[in-house]
Amino acid sequence: MKSKQLIALVAMLLGLVGGVLLLVNFLEAIPRILEGRGEITGSLITIAIGIIAIIASLMIWKGSYFAGGVINVVLGIIAIVYGNRSEGVLILLSGVLGVVAPQIKD
Repeated sequence: MKSKQLIALVAMLLGLVGGVLLLVNFLEAIPRILEGRGEITGSLITIAIGIIAIIASLMIWKGSYFAGGVINVVLGIIAIVYGNRSEGVLILLSGVLGVVAPQIKD
């Protein structure tokens, strides 16, 4: 496995973990939403960021390094600002690695 592919694999795994954690946060918020104690817009933003981060991470793995990386960088910053700090950092790191991966020479 080449260095570029290894970095893309790590980027994909970080993005997948961050996206899945965001989806788990959404699943944990569903009972609060149904009881009327949670806000639905915040939960919809969380699930959208999670799904798009997973798709962008798969783009990194499939070879669209720069596009998937930039998407994950933007989503990571939004997630950090929005309050999902650990998930946002994972997605942000995934994006940075996705942008850096094509620059690696074997």
